[in-house]
Amino acid sequence: MALVDCSRFAFTFVCERIPVMLYSFSSSLGMGNCSVRRSSSVQVRARAGLTIIEVLIATTMTLLMMLALAQGFKTLSDSVSAGRSKLTLSDQLRGISSLLRSDLDGSTVTSNNPQTELSPNGYFKYYDGPLSDASATLFNYLPTGTVEQRVSANRWGDIDDIVMFTCKAPEGEWFRGKVPMALILISNLNNGIITPGSVSAVNWNAAWETDVSIASQYGEVAWFMRPLQDSDVSASSDVSKRYPINIQELMPYGVPPETSVEDLAPGVDLNGDSIPDPDGMPDRVALCRRVLLIRPDLNIAETAVTSVAFAGRDPQLTMKPLTPVASSVNSYRYMMRFAYQRCDLSVRPITNEFVSGTSLTLQTNSVADLQRPENRFAHYTIPLSALELGAGTSMPILALTSEAGSTGNFINLTNQAYGTLSPASPGLNVRPADRGFIPSCFFRTKIQLDSSTGAISSVVPTLEEVVASNVVAFDWKGYDLSMNLLASPGPDGGWGATGIDDDNDGTVDNVTESGWPGTDDLSLTPSDPGFSKTLINGLAVTSSSGAYVDLDWPRKIIHAPHRLAGGVEQLGMANTPALPVTLWPSDLSCVHLDAANRIQRTTSMVKSGCYMVEPTNGVVVYQPCFDTFTDAYESDGEWMEFVGTGGDAAYVAWRDGFRRFGVASPQSQYADLGTDGLGNDANERETSPPIPYKLPSIQVSVRVQDYTAGTLQQISVVHKLN
Repeated sequence: MALVDCSRFAFTFVCERIPVMLYSFSSSLGMGNCSVRRSSSVQVRARAGLTIIEVLIATTMTLLMMLALAQGFKTLSDSVSAGRSKLTLSDQLRGISSLLRSDLDGSTVTSNNPQTELSPNGYFKYYDGPLSDASATLFNYLPTGTVEQRVSANRWGDIDDIVMFTCKAPEGEWFRGKVPMALILISNLNNGIITPGSVSAVNWNAAWETDVSIASQYGEVAWFMRPLQDSDVSASSDVSKRYPINIQELMPYGVPPETSVEDLAPGVDLNGDSIPDPDGMPDRVALCRRVLLIRPDLNIAETAVTSVAFAGRDPQLTMKPLTPVASSVNSYRYMMRFAYQRCDLSVRPITNEFVSGTSLTLQTNSVADLQRPENRFAHYTIPLSALELGAGTSMPILALTSEAGSTGNFINLTNQAYGTLSPASPGLNVRPADRGFIPSCFFRTKIQLDSSTGAISSVVPTLEEVVASNVVAFDWKGYDLSMNLLASPGPDGGWGATGIDDDNDGTVDNVTESGWPGTDDLSLTPSDPGFSKTLINGLAVTSSSGAYVDLDWPRKIIHAPHRLAGGVEQLGMANTPALPVTLWPSDLSCVHLDAANRIQRTTSMVKSGCYMVEPTNGVVVYQPCFDTFTDAYESDGEWMEFVGTGGDAAYVAWRDGFRRFGVASPQSQYADLGTDGLGNDANERETSPPIPYKLPSIQVSVRVQDYTAGTLQQISVVHKLN
């Protein structure tokens, strides 16, 4: 009934309004004298009508109200999304920090270095790459760019730091991983648990293809960032091409294509050509954690009994170390790739005594074995004979990508951030080749065999190492007790309170008022972008000492953009800076001053192998690290020849470095030099930790981003080393 009444009302309303509207329309046409005839049988009352302008105004106001209502709902929805995003990111950060704290709490070593061979406790190593927390913002723009161009990648922080150490699982817990079933069978055969007669009855192809879980209380843990590419997350058959199946495809050990960094995502127009440029950072990067179980009880080496398990099978299937070629540096860098891909054991290559030639097999590591760097995950030695330095190898260094195949602006950014390394010879200005990230060919893969032929049909990355794929900063810093902080006048440009004699010495705003309580003066650390600018401006006023800094922080200060003035470098590692040179040396700076007050690399960096310059071939290795190292090299009977920092070369030649590959060195008659019993071994030691100081504590900052909601969250973890 109500519906009928409403319809009747509407019909009556329209009928009554039509004559009035017609009258208004005729009036607007100049027909005001015309009249409208009304039916004698119907009496219609005249009412005021709505003009077109009034209708438009009413419509506009209605639309504005609807727009305001929609905007209100959108704002409310965005607020809810941002709130949920922050809660999600907070939960994610708590999970990451909890796992990281648990690993650090289980570290098996103290921060003293070197660790003694008489009481081997494993190792702790922290590598600081060329990027810093401010690199993306400082370097990713043209000097004449707009503000938008300068901050196009400011969400990014330090993403190329690496930390690895030996760790004990929390009480009541175990580290777990997967290995091919064949390794368990081989270990049981070598340990006499099963009889050799059962070897022929084993389906070895199936044993190699099938993974089983194992556990250990001790593990070799590595935390690092890894750029992701489309091929890393694709399950197509093309993936197998990125992990060569046939051994011939590896010769002559060219750099695998997955070591490059993709930087293709459009950002802002940096060069003014009206075409958006890449933002200078990887398109995708993930925080990774790799745990390699320490199980020295597993004897997985190839023996006369177990050779049938390896014979005639693909090395990628059987995890065999690839025999290195003396003329190829990459053959040493990637020789362990299949072992890292196929199992979660901490292993090292050893000479296979049961096979003629220089064939290699695998041996599991103990905590004591891992004290020596050459036995660790993602480490290798450079064959010096390939560099025309004579027989032997370099000291062990991290096997990192060179970024040579990177796309976009990323390699340009890192080149600027790293600068060049110039030894005493001014003509050698080159950048280190081993820098950046752990190669993705070192990560877990899943192999599938063809059921009819037994050959490998596909090799697919598992991405089991990925902890989070939305991390935009993973920045490690060490506490430097002797580093001097700088005072800055702050935004007002004057010391203390502007226009006030804070210290009542008769002079207003002089340097003695720096840092006065209640003022806007700042205390700057090398991690602050303004540190280098303060130095350039000649305001080298120290305020205090001690701060968390990047390793090799002077290089990152010296190569900050503020150094550029008319194309001339104001600071140089081999030149005397027009600044107080006493600011540069500190516990974690990795530099010292020579007799001419020039900044040079410390001798300890050279003796550790982390700094190596060979000017003839332009070979440079520079990996700033804190490493607990070992004193085992001083009493192992193998000679490490130290070529000092003077002249054009700085390196340590490990003359017997080939011995572990079954190759004798012609210069092995030299004995260790640092064991003469005179108490001066510190000067005579052939090797040294890269930083010969105790590291009190470390700080790690993790920043995550919700790309959809556009929110960022960050957490910092501080850990005191034992």
